[in-house]
Amino acid sequence: MRQFMIVFAVLAAIPCLAQPQLTFEPGDTVALADDDYELTLQETQTLDFTAPEGIGDRQVVLAFRARIDAPTTVGSTNMIAVAVNDTPVRLRNDRRQIRLLNKPDAFAWSSPPELNWYIRSGQWRLAYAPDFEILKEREYYGAIAYEFAFDVSDLVQRGENTVSFVHTGNEAIAKNAGCDLTVVFRDLRLEVREGPGLQPGTPEAPDYSGPWQPRERRSEPIVIKRDKPAAMVLRIGAHRYELTSEFSVPGAEGETTWLTFPRQTGPATAPRIVAPGWTLERAITERLEDGRLLVSDTFTSTADEPVGIRMRHRLRLLDGRTERVSFGGLIDPAVTQSTLAPNPWLLVPRDDSGVALVAADDVLRNHANFTFDDANQIAAIEDDWFGLLPGASYTMDWGVYATDTGNDFDLINMVRADWMPEPFEIEGGINFFDPDAVIAYDDEELRAHLEMLNINVTMSQGGWYDRKLVAAGVPNVGHGPIVASDFYADYRVRLRQAIEKLRRLRPGIKCLIYYDARLISGDEYIELYDDALFSDAHGNPRSISRSATFGMPIAAVCPTLDNSLGQDILEKIPPMILDEIGADGLYWDEMRFGFLLPHYGSTDGHTFQIDPVSGEIVAECGVPELVTLDFKLALLDAFEERGALVVGNSPPGTRTAAGRTVVRFCENMVPHRPSTILRTTLHTPISYAGSSVYHEPGVTEEDFLADIRRKVEDANLYLFSAPMFYKLFTEENLATFEYPITLTELDYGVIIGEERIITLREGTFGWPGEAWSGELIVFDAEQRITKREPISADATGLVEIELPDGGAAAIVRE
Repeated sequence: MRQFMIVFAVLAAIPCLAQPQLTFEPGDTVALADDDYELTLQETQTLDFTAPEGIGDRQVVLAFRARIDAPTTVGSTNMIAVAVNDTPVRLRNDRRQIRLLNKPDAFAWSSPPELNWYIRSGQWRLAYAPDFEILKEREYYGAIAYEFAFDVSDLVQRGENTVSFVHTGNEAIAKNAGCDLTVVFRDLRLEVREGPGLQPGTPEAPDYSGPWQPRERRSEPIVIKRDKPAAMVLRIGAHRYELTSEFSVPGAEGETTWLTFPRQTGPATAPRIVAPGWTLERAITERLEDGRLLVSDTFTSTADEPVGIRMRHRLRLLDGRTERVSFGGLIDPAVTQSTLAPNPWLLVPRDDSGVALVAADDVLRNHANFTFDDANQIAAIEDDWFGLLPGASYTMDWGVYATDTGNDFDLINMVRADWMPEPFEIEGGINFFDPDAVIAYDDEELRAHLEMLNINVTMSQGGWYDRKLVAAGVPNVGHGPIVASDFYADYRVRLRQAIEKLRRLRPGIKCLIYYDARLISGDEYIELYDDALFSDAHGNPRSISRSATFGMPIAAVCPTLDNSLGQDILEKIPPMILDEIGADGLYWDEMRFGFLLPHYGSTDGHTFQIDPVSGEIVAECGVPELVTLDFKLALLDAFEERGALVVGNSPPGTRTAAGRTVVRFCENMVPHRPSTILRTTLHTPISYAGSSVYHEPGVTEEDFLADIRRKVEDANLYLFSAPMFYKLFTEENLATFEYPITLTELDYGVIIGEERIITLREGTFGWPGEAWSGELIVFDAEQRITKREPISADATGLVEIELPDGGAAAIVRE
């Protein structure tokens, strides 16, 4: 059983009655504490109760009323964590069964439009109030503002049990709220109801570590059982699904009206909606035998002013329920919604197949909120930001994909085949360099390490951080056009010197220079480029941070072809990197800008803030990824037209960007981005050495080797860290043999390309239908080479590979 992770030093006993004892009788209620008792700031309180044999056949409910004691109703804050038998009481259990029984998790609020009672960090929101009556009059809470009722049946065991409460507030919140944040409880009780309640345990996860076999297909055929404009019923494997879409228009009474496709009375034609101010025509491509139902929705404005159109595409399970949902590769029972521009899918694995909603076009990928409603078993793509300017037209592409199993890589390979029909070669290996470290490195040692790790592309680290200036008492960090100024003139000289040394020691190596187009640093530059600052609806910068470490402010920006920052970057940065420094190209950090918040300083023509109640447009704004797209393509052209190489950090956020042959990697499996390793897989699945490895004191070669293996487990190639770690490596390892590669298929523990195969799994490998020859390299569990020998295949193109326990192999084709 998982441990209750939020622990504080102060423990206190809740004022309580004699130890409560549950009975087996439905309707039984036992009080756990006297009214009213208090939980003070950062305090932990526990209490005990007993349960009879057979309690698992009943539903056990933990219920109470609670508030943050305050003189006014100033709002609400995530304030308590709850556990039963040291297991956190979250919104859902591991089987995606909902614990909160008495109210929806979300409730309306003025700004933002919705808040949640449960916070994914493991805490529950409580409202500020002076008593247990006043909030019943507040429209945004309703009568159940104070009430909580949790199904804890799966956590209660026969005999002794405990309930724990942790006050998760802090002094900063208390200061801001103007009170001491004391939490007051009433009616803390356990209720026994007719069962069963939530079921214990975790859903069985499929094992994808067994022997690997090539498969002719990864798709499952789709059968359309009922096809009506308003609802389409699909059968995939043994399961049925209902697919619907609806679109918003402002209603006559000031409330949103939702439209669906009307029933057709005449001959079948393309589904069409005629709404006030816009029309929608839908085209469906039925590649049903290949497991694809692809939708193109063309919206056209007929209005003289902008129109906002919210939309919902829903796929409802008509039989059974799922206990596992994959949001772009992330399977977490606490997750119910996610924005996923790099990996825009929601996959529902079933016992004999899988079904996924996939967003494809640039706008929908960046607007889409993927949701799963566990209560109603509905997967959805939601867009609350879309709109059209007068006379404009736009086509949104999305679809349903059916997979042969519930493996995410079934879907990944299908989408890759559709979106990257002609894969490109990934040069490598790839790593970072620090100019001063390279200059100081012993020549022969550096040559040997570059050869051992097969480093053929190396990139300067960023931001620009001149340690020579720091030693002179000048803290610094370079982002934006400041890197081309006199301030970094000497650093540019040292970059050129390091590149010259690297080329001398590793002929053919490509050296790239760091630049981040979404950040600028320095007070004078923030003032100069104020028209490009990432801004809110009031014109205020959303992100300007100051750090004593760097000694200068850093601001988030959105360069475009029309603002001065975008124009200056295009004018100054390519010649600085290619001519002055003499590099081979650009290492583009944070190449994807994302959409956590809208940008109001520029617009993209399709993004609007829409009032969720009325459906009316509040303001025009932009998604940073879309606002900057033309600028980014121009900067990419400026390098590629001169034959330069570009490597980007972060996967593409648009189909347009994904169509460019740019190698891109991710900072995956790092502390601030957990469980995101499958973000890479629709483009070039390369993962940077996790900072949780290379930032650990006393890091060893074994730590790096484990990190390399961990990446391959999720079909990610490796990107090494900086030269200060080269000396840890004593021999070649699995990553040495990963590049160059032109990817053709991915699976857990398996990476297949035209030139080579990397595998952690035994099985049958090769290039089906092609006779070939090459070299087999086998590694033991410590990634030491145990065998290197020629290998070949007959016309079947397949060979059997056996591995030692914990081992791995690479097949390098001639």
